[in-house]
Amino acid sequence: MLPQPGLTREAFERFLRWLSANPDDAAKKYEEIRRKIVRYFIWKACVESDQLFDKTVDRVIRIVERGDEYSSPVALFYGVARRIWLETTKEPRLDPLSQEEMPSPQPDDSNFHEQSLRCLETCLAKLSESNRNLVTVYYAGQGHEKIETRKKLAAEHGGGSALRLKAFRIRAKLSNCVTDCLKRAVN
Repeated sequence: MLPQPGLTREAFERFLRWLSANPDDAAKKYEEIRRKIVRYFIWKACVESDQLFDKTVDRVIRIVERGDEYSSPVALFYGVARRIWLETTKEPRLDPLSQEEMPSPQPDDSNFHEQSLRCLETCLAKLSESNRNLVTVYYAGQGHEKIETRKKLAAEHGGGSALRLKAFRIRAKLSNCVTDCLKRAVN
């Protein structure tokens, strides 16, 4: 285990001793807390769950450094994680694309739609077969059929939150790939 960025090694070691006097037990508790908090952020549909855990650890260490007393490290972590999650809900989710980043068809460009489809096909081919199948099935269908399909997928992929997060990540990857492809086609 390494200290989080921005923290001194001594502060991190004091934090581990706060978790447990036994270094092995402290490491086990740290990893157990890490799994729980990352799962919490995933359950809250946070894409950057690992980075949010890092923020949580930073704040908990500062609290421990102040000398505040807490009988339950897990409870303290959940309290801080909840606070960080609330802060992230107030932040804008995605940065809007600048005009130069956003591919836009020229009014007289009748091939733009065809080029977009070619780029999408190319980018889909770059995905692993399982990711390609997941994203195509996830976004297919309408109405009741779509709901039932997503319920089945959720059961296969560890629940609705995990499925949404996985689909979001694949879609973001596809979107970036298509945008890059269209930029190359324009230039």
